Amino acid sequence: MALPKKFTGAITDIEISLLREFLEIAGAGGLTAAEVRLNKNKSAISVGLSKLEKRLGMRLCERGRGGFHLTEQGRMVQSAAMQLIQDIDRFAEYVGTASGQLQGEVTVYVDDTFVFEMEEPLAQTIAVLADSHPQLKFSIHMTSPVHVLEAVLDGKADLGFTALARESDAIRRIPLFLEEMGLFCGSEHPLHDVPDEQITYQTLQEHAFVRSEVYQEKAYVEFLSGLNFKAKAPTSLSRMILILSSRYLGFFPLRFAEHWLEKGKIREIRVDGSRAANQCYVISRKSRPLGIATGIFQETLVECVTERKRVR
Repeated sequence: MALPKKFTGAITDIEISLLREFLEIAGAGGLTAAEVRLNKNKSAISVGLSKLEKRLGMRLCERGRGGFHLTEQGRMVQSAAMQLIQDIDRFAEYVGTASGQLQGEVTVYVDDTFVFEMEEPLAQTIAVLADSHPQLKFSIHMTSPVHVLEAVLDGKADLGFTALARESDAIRRIPLFLEEMGLFCGSEHPLHDVPDEQITYQTLQEHAFVRSEVYQEKAYVEFLSGLNFKAKAPTSLSRMILILSSRYLGFFPLRFAEHWLEKGKIREIRVDGSRAANQCYVISRKSRPLGIATGIFQETLVECVTERKRVR
């Protein structure tokens, strides 16, 4: 059997397109899962992947009855391809800037609890950049704090907006605002009609809690450490559903909770230590310099947030 032709190092538009598809396949974890991402059927995706393997002269992944997984060579190509695509996109951005028009795409991942705090600044920032640079594209994702951090670290996101799920030396961060948190229960929870002065920390320990995924300040961690967490939810909306069931107590951003408070669906429980404030940030990966468009996006958004705090 003839050995596959060795890769010569020459990169054409065809290889770049196939590498982009390979990154989507690897990110999705398989050919079937990549169908929606690529808007192609599995057969077409498989043909493209085989073509890339033939051009590179190596097996990038194993797929079949045993499941999908990258080979060692595939993992190396994935890492190199991510850097290559980032460099290409950055080059296109600089060329666009030289011609007087920003191009490319800014990808932003946002903690879903920020929908009320960041709604106006994000919309205003996008409006400003869309008007001044109509060729610039935006990709906005609402997700959990953990996924925001992972997207930034993995290079999927240019910027993230989150109260950190955990500390990381690999990210740069700029403080945006403080997110006030409170303790809530549903309208049918046993504590709903109990006055705050009759609720002690020992009382809380008798009830089940839902856990959030946000890195907490030391004093709040100590408060949480003695509580009985029996459920977890990665996003704020999923956490609120558990609270609304009246079977769990949970901590929630005060601003986010206003909708359900006004409807009488939940009640805040105020005891010593039950309120805290999470610092929320705009984050980016230290090892990945901000592109021109991303830098302008970040600068504009920070200005919008600062102005919003000033007029409050």
